[in-house]
Amino acid sequence: MPRTALQKRIIDNIRKIRKEKHMTQEELAIRSNLHTGYIGGIETYGRFPKIDNLNAIAQGLGVDIAYLVSEDAEKRAIELTRRLEELEALLHTYLSACAIPDYSKMPEYRSTSR
Repeated sequence: MPRTALQKRIIDNIRKIRKEKHMTQEELAIRSNLHTGYIGGIETYGRFPKIDNLNAIAQGLGVDIAYLVSEDAEKRAIELTRRLEELEALLHTYLSACAIPDYSKMPEYRSTSR
């Protein structure tokens, strides 16, 4: 089934944002509570998600659904990632300057996987 320009843009944005976040299709599927094959079908233009699944994919990607429709979603995703990295670096610098320990490295504060 041929895809409209808008559908292609949304699919391309899903793929671009997923890759920008260094996420596999499987990881996105898990985060979206969808099947990996479904995500693969979307990214190869074989399927197009219904609105609820599109919203689940956006949540799995950690973006607002509007980013998936946007013409400049890739640029926005890159900018958001860059800003988050800057914020993380600033926070780390601040906490180090205040001599606040990194609790994630202390065994009693590590989360355990089950």
